[in-house]
Amino acid sequence: MREILEKLREIDGFVAVGAFTSQGELLGEVTNGVPLTEIGALANDVLLKSQKSTDIMGVGRGNQIQITAPKATILVRCLNENTDFASNEPGRAHVHMVLVMNPEGNVALGKMRLDKVIQEIAPILR
Repeated sequence: MREILEKLREIDGFVAVGAFTSQGELLGEVTNGVPLTEIGALANDVLLKSQKSTDIMGVGRGNQIQITAPKATILVRCLNENTDFASNEPGRAHVHMVLVMNPEGNVALGKMRLDKVIQEIAPILR
């Protein structure tokens, strides 16, 4: 998994990336000293609340959030192949990823690459 995550290091502004279970457990990371375990758990909570909000609004389940702060941009992406987003099913991938970038980095490229990398990780988790 680390080899797949390393692909994101080449994005301008990269700070760290981690893959997590839907419960927030770290599966793999590439970091420059950022405490991803804690960040991942907190970002996971924000993502789950956002997904519930989009369901309540009737606009479909959200799968990505962006948190912009003065010193970092955090992208959180969920890939859930399950029919019920609150549960896990055998043979279906459910993974959350957190990408931390410098705010002046290429966030648009980060979003595109994050989507590509999460698709590469999915088969490992099926």
